[in-house]
Amino acid sequence: MRRLFIALFAAALTFPAAASDKFTVHDDKPMDDARRPAPGKALIYFARTQTMGYAVKVKLYSDAHFVGLIMSKTYLPVEVNPGKHEFIVEAENAGFLEAEVAPDKIYVVQVAMHMGAMKARTHFEVARTGSEAMQEFLKKQENLRALTTTDEGFNWVKEDASKIQEVIKKYRDKGEEFEHLKPEDGFAGPPWKQ
Repeated sequence: MRRLFIALFAAALTFPAAASDKFTVHDDKPMDDARRPAPGKALIYFARTQTMGYAVKVKLYSDAHFVGLIMSKTYLPVEVNPGKHEFIVEAENAGFLEAEVAPDKIYVVQVAMHMGAMKARTHFEVARTGSEAMQEFLKKQENLRALTTTDEGFNWVKEDASKIQEVIKKYRDKGEEFEHLKPEDGFAGPPWKQ
């Protein structure tokens, strides 16, 4: 059984992210070199560079509100007011990001996937200057594409809200998978153009 799981998992790594009724990957929308946050806002790029767990639909929340799905080889830009925020990713587990952001800054946070015993586990990794997360992001940034969650995707998350909240509560109570984003982790412009 384990060999079959490993074989299926290895085969899955060769497939790119694909559109479904829950989301659309925009092949014509790479990351925009000219994009900046709106004046007085912060822009956070949530990027999923890995192909591991490509079929897992990771749900991203900002301050307890569902923002959208994020799939393999996609990114999701989120603009927020400066100050403190909490972000959560949920799939088969939940990961947490306690963020404090500065105005007019751009941040990059990887939504990472790693294999657990039998399930893919998701968590955040802040892409700071010189970090492994930043190095991986910079290698794969030009291949990332924008993703839009469809109305069907929003409805799917809404229908599963109680189950999703149970998973979030379970992992929050465990105190696992917490990451921190600090004001100084931001950039004046896109870090891939530095």
